[in-house]
Amino acid sequence: MTLKAIQGDTLSSGELKLYGFNENEQPVGCIELYNYDPINRRSAVGIVVSNEFRHQGYGKAMVAELTNFCKHNTSLHQLYADIAATNAPSIHIFSSAGYQHCATLKDWVMRGENYIDTYRFQLILN
Repeated sequence: MTLKAIQGDTLSSGELKLYGFNENEQPVGCIELYNYDPINRRSAVGIVVSNEFRHQGYGKAMVAELTNFCKHNTSLHQLYADIAATNAPSIHIFSSAGYQHCATLKDWVMRGENYIDTYRFQLILN
């Protein structure tokens, strides 16, 4: 698994988008830092894995690699992810990477005609 930035994607703009490639150099998805807050030294993390590459460990590898990079190469103090309560695979990925459930946002997103909760997961880097 390798993560690569595409020209123009920088954290100084408030977002950093990295694309994940498997051992055959096929793109498997992307992971991004967004809602960058330089004063409080935190950023949100979002991830998307292409349908054909789900449940193969790529999401977990991308989160681990980005988290490790942030721990050792940035001044960020914390990362967080907002995950729909119904998204068990993402909850597993972030939990496995050491992120902890710290809040439940009630009726946060609408799916169809119903609202569902969102869980906030947080990781203190230093």
